[in-house]
Amino acid sequence: MSEKTAPVHTNTGTRSASWAKAGLAALVIAGLASCTFTQTSDVSNPLVRKASWFSYLNADDLRQACAAGDAEGQIRIIYNAEYYKEVRVFELTPYPGFEEFNLTTRVFGPIQVKEINVEVNAPLGAFGGEEAVDRIDRDSYLAITDALQAEGFGTQNRDGLRLYSDDFYWVAIGCSSGGITLGTWASGVDDLRALKFPEVLANLSSVEKDLPEPPAAENARSQSAAQMHHVQNSDSGEFYRTVRGNTLR
Repeated sequence: MSEKTAPVHTNTGTRSASWAKAGLAALVIAGLASCTFTQTSDVSNPLVRKASWFSYLNADDLRQACAAGDAEGQIRIIYNAEYYKEVRVFELTPYPGFEEFNLTTRVFGPIQVKEINVEVNAPLGAFGGEEAVDRIDRDSYLAITDALQAEGFGTQNRDGLRLYSDDFYWVAIGCSSGGITLGTWASGVDDLRALKFPEVLANLSSVEKDLPEPPAAENARSQSAAQMHHVQNSDSGEFYRTVRGNTLR
């Protein structure tokens, strides 16, 4: 009588598929963090954006310019409305004299990073974007900064806060008197629907598309729930950044 044995290829195939998915997720995340975003980089270029997103989110370019005294009054504000669905960016740049400012708004999304190996027309998960540049006056600029400060910009202590790509959060980074200020607001920690500065930004921007609405505070995912979800879905290509002092790492 011959002894029956289980086909050896069954588990191997399962393991191979798991390793393949985990490897793909690692490649996606590595691609987002492999390059430094500089003052000459173009975030509207999907290849540049894909390769330097972590650096752009941390405003490495603005930090360098601020230290050199070349970025006074500049502010970058990013709204992550589930990264693979939509990201909204607002850039404030002053004209000489600080009486007028450019408010540049960019809308990115959605992208399908999970299909980077099969989408021939978008091998890097590139996604289309919308851009608008509006010239605003000093009062409008102050309306933005006042609204940010009213929500804790410049006075927060968020060390250790995790910002998950599959959730909703705001990041604001500005240069003033040669120093960098970082502000963060995350679903599950803050009531994002109650923030006032998003409405100020939206009203000043000529982009007509509404800001994606975050979850109500009572329905928002807690930090512990988000962490558990991230651990359980480690092969999904999702990622997070952690507040460390006035940086995102």
